Amino acid sequence: MNNNIETTITPNNSKTAAGVILLAIGAILLIREFDIFLIPDWLFSWPMWVIAWGLYMGAKYNFRKPSWIMITLIGAAFLLSDNIVNADRIIWPVAVMGFGAWMIMKPRKHREEYNFEKPKETFQFHKPTEPEM
Repeated sequence: MNNNIETTITPNNSKTAAGVILLAIGAILLIREFDIFLIPDWLFSWPMWVIAWGLYMGAKYNFRKPSWIMITLIGAAFLLSDNIVNADRIIWPVAVMGFGAWMIMKPRKHREEYNFEKPKETFQFHKPTEPEM
């Protein structure tokens, strides 16, 4: 008896993405401590952590789920509003408009419904009916 069953092994990209992110963060922290290059303060702000989290979530699911885009864009919006004077007057309305446009244009999921039950019979007024048991 010969079983030729092939299994597809999907690589775990979340470990690789987490490792790359940690290497990059460690390198930036080391460069900051040695004062080799001028590293801006916004690089270590909380919106950058939100952006990094969004990119990590994207890499974890091979950028197939749209949630990483939303997280990254929210972090970018906060980063811009924190670092550019009066940017929040423009960023948040544009963000709301962009979200609305995305909701309008995103493809709809068409579910195929399979009905394996027998079709219901139409009611016949001239036949007497019995209760079903």
